[in-house]
Amino acid sequence: MQNLMIRFLISSGLFLLFLSCKTHEIPNTIKIDSDRKNFQNHYFSDSQKDYVYKANIEVYGKQLGGIFVAKKINDTLHRAVLTTDFGNTLLDFEVSENSFNVNYCVDDLNKKIVLNTLEKDFRLVFREKYNIEEVFENQTHTIYKTKYGNRFNYLFEHKSDKMLTKLTHTTKVKEKVLIQFEGKNTTFAEKIIIEHKNIKLKIELNQISN
Repeated sequence: MQNLMIRFLISSGLFLLFLSCKTHEIPNTIKIDSDRKNFQNHYFSDSQKDYVYKANIEVYGKQLGGIFVAKKINDTLHRAVLTTDFGNTLLDFEVSENSFNVNYCVDDLNKKIVLNTLEKDFRLVFREKYNIEEVFENQTHTIYKTKYGNRFNYLFEHKSDKMLTKLTHTTKVKEKVLIQFEGKNTTFAEKIIIEHKNIKLKIELNQISN
């Protein structure tokens, strides 16, 4: 019995050691040498523009829809407002690299876990500059690995048009958030989808044409 317990403890220890050493990997990619030091995201970088989208949010079984407007206030700050189709405010917040201020929030969204998640999501979406740690590639994309606190971001730049098409936010071992971008140029994302792997939250933004 004692020998069985010892073997069990050894096996458990080796398994935990394996998990601690395992790192997140993107399938079908190879690491490449690159002199590039940073990645620039231009999607929300124009302070003269209002970025207007039709929004749909699925959060823990509830659905919210309306109009989402984002604007760059200065070099470090963005403001975003979500309203109903009739103009009633559902959410109004400001986010920068180091701050998050909620001006207004309806009860369905006014939960700590939801607001903390929205803060992190839109900090990633609005962030302009990412410092590159490693570079990978597959047949269609160049992928830039960047450090983000104790986590990582992988930015997928399409080889043909240099557009940012995807951002994955990961721990050392698994993907947590997937952000997809669609557009016709590198300065405006016509469609954005934010999907979480561990909580029931999905955000879809579709451009409203002028």
